[in-house]
Amino acid sequence: MFFPAKATLQEMEFGAVVTIDENLFDGGIGTNGSPLGKAQGVYVASSEGETSHMMAMTTVFADGGFKDGLRFFGLHRRDVSESHIAVIGGMGKYVGANGYATVKVVELRPNSAMTMKQGVNKLLLFNVYLS
Repeated sequence: MFFPAKATLQEMEFGAVVTIDENLFDGGIGTNGSPLGKAQGVYVASSEGETSHMMAMTTVFADGGFKDGLRFFGLHRRDVSESHIAVIGGMGKYVGANGYATVKVVELRPNSAMTMKQGVNKLLLFNVYLS
């Protein structure tokens, strides 16, 4: 799953808090489809060098009427190509879920559908692994 990285990739001063309120998408990078669900939470600049940001986020999935979802918590490191954050539970069929998600920044081509429609040129891509 992925979501547009409007606020989460901007330059942030140490201690700054940015809210996450984005649609989630599934599949290929050039999405034209319907949202998979919603991601909501906070993103906090947790290092002075702007390399680490704490992320706490809840996702709810549209399939099933927004009854199922996952909760995430961790450190998104901007100085590496891939970060790992924890899955710390869920709701609906994901109650008691645990595992992790890899988080990558994906740059879009200038003429992609997301760039044209929403002015977004980067996405946060999450690959979720549940145990």
